[in-house]
Amino acid sequence: MKTDTTRYFAAACIIGLIHAAFSGYWAAGGRWMLGTVGSWATEWVDTDPTTARAVLGGLTVFKLAAAVLPLLALLNRVPLRRPIFAISWVGSVVLIAWGGLSFVGAAVGLIATAENRGVKIGHLFFDGAFFLWGTALLAGLILSRRAERPALAH
Repeated sequence: MKTDTTRYFAAACIIGLIHAAFSGYWAAGGRWMLGTVGSWATEWVDTDPTTARAVLGGLTVFKLAAAVLPLLALLNRVPLRRPIFAISWVGSVVLIAWGGLSFVGAAVGLIATAENRGVKIGHLFFDGAFFLWGTALLAGLILSRRAERPALAH
């Protein structure tokens, strides 16, 4: 397997693990940067902590799987490589679109007004990470597809 391909998958994995770590931290009761998600997040954790923590725990597991499974599939460490890659193609596009649009929205919002500055900065961080995660994953998927094609005979 080409090392560039592995590097892109590894980068996507690392970024996804960082994203998952924040969700796991909040699921465990941590509060640092929770307010950057939005006031609704802190209100939810304050008013219904059991449900909020359960949902955040589930989100953590989902993000962990989304971060790790594509790399493991590339390295042939898990079964179902094709379905994992198929889901990863869709996931990478969703991450790029969601992260990119939200990042731009937060950047424009920061320029337009100082209101909710912390939330907007949080969106720059978290949505920027979504965008980078999706971009690295998509690049790895494209390179892995090229590596699987047989060379054309001349």
